Amino acid sequence: MSELLPADHDYTQEFENGIHYASVELAELAAKTIAQQCGFFIIRGAWKPNTVGLHPVSALCMYCDRSSRIVKSYKPDPTKETRGNISSKGTGCQFHICIKEVWQENGPNTWVIVGVTSRETGADRGFHNHEKVLYPEHHRHNKQFSEAEKERLKLMRKAGVRPNQQKTTLNTEGGVHHDIKQMYNINSKTRLDEMGEMDAIQFTLHGAEHRGYHICLQKDSNNVLTNLFFAHPTSIQMLHAWPYVILIDSTYKTNRYGWPWVEIIGVTPVKKNFNIACAIIKQETKETYEWLLRCIKGLLGDTVPNVNCDRQRRWFACFYSCGLPSPTYCPPTMFMARQQLCEAKV
Repeated sequence: MSELLPADHDYTQEFENGIHYASVELAELAAKTIAQQCGFFIIRGAWKPNTVGLHPVSALCMYCDRSSRIVKSYKPDPTKETRGNISSKGTGCQFHICIKEVWQENGPNTWVIVGVTSRETGADRGFHNHEKVLYPEHHRHNKQFSEAEKERLKLMRKAGVRPNQQKTTLNTEGGVHHDIKQMYNINSKTRLDEMGEMDAIQFTLHGAEHRGYHICLQKDSNNVLTNLFFAHPTSIQMLHAWPYVILIDSTYKTNRYGWPWVEIIGVTPVKKNFNIACAIIKQETKETYEWLLRCIKGLLGDTVPNVNCDRQRRWFACFYSCGLPSPTYCPPTMFMARQQLCEAKV
């Protein structure tokens, strides 16, 4: 269990060291370092500029991160079981210090750290009512990304590095403790910055075209995307090398819109599968299947596959209309039997 901070210890004396700092940024960094050494964290509060008087000075307030200064309104549902607000770690801690500007007659102004007393009671606000931070290295204030780390993450994202590999690289090289959720958040923010004024569909098409994907799409009368077909250049080369067997199947409820996701798979002579192309279609109609097969035929060019395996009879008429060889129908039981036979031979 975490050790409680002494309730009778005034931590203001740890900060009032009489040191004059050249800037408010240096004073703030020093205050945060002292607080972390004592077992707690402080955050920036209100900035109080002063332009009145002969020698105007400003001040920066610093509070404990468990002070609950920002409290969200919470209205429990009377029909549900009442529970506390678990979204905040605030304990109402009253710790408060201030970084004040000191006017210097013969040089630039300096900054010092001073304690604060309560306006109501006049008591010092240098006490805490919570436990120490058990693992400071895992605290959110120590897990923020530096500018160098952000640039490194952008480069890794462009290179196609996965978030878990990004996390391992940063933690190993920098000695930090970032978690996978931070990787997802920073990648999402970077993607939003790259999108600019483009929507999700426009950004997806822009990225696919930039990477050399073969794209076919259909829109309705309202200029809304209804069907999308895309294939990677390497997959097209593999298709031209092994066009003998093409497997087509669609799955359901694989995206937030509930549209069917169609996968086109090829088979190599050594019984290894490779992905030829993928498509997202709005409805499974004859016109949609004909459009999909025309896209596949466009990838094949003059090459005609010898075998087309399919398990759905409703596709047969589409093959005839597109000029492709008619597929051999395999009922589910026969398909499973052939698959088991092939596995037994291997």
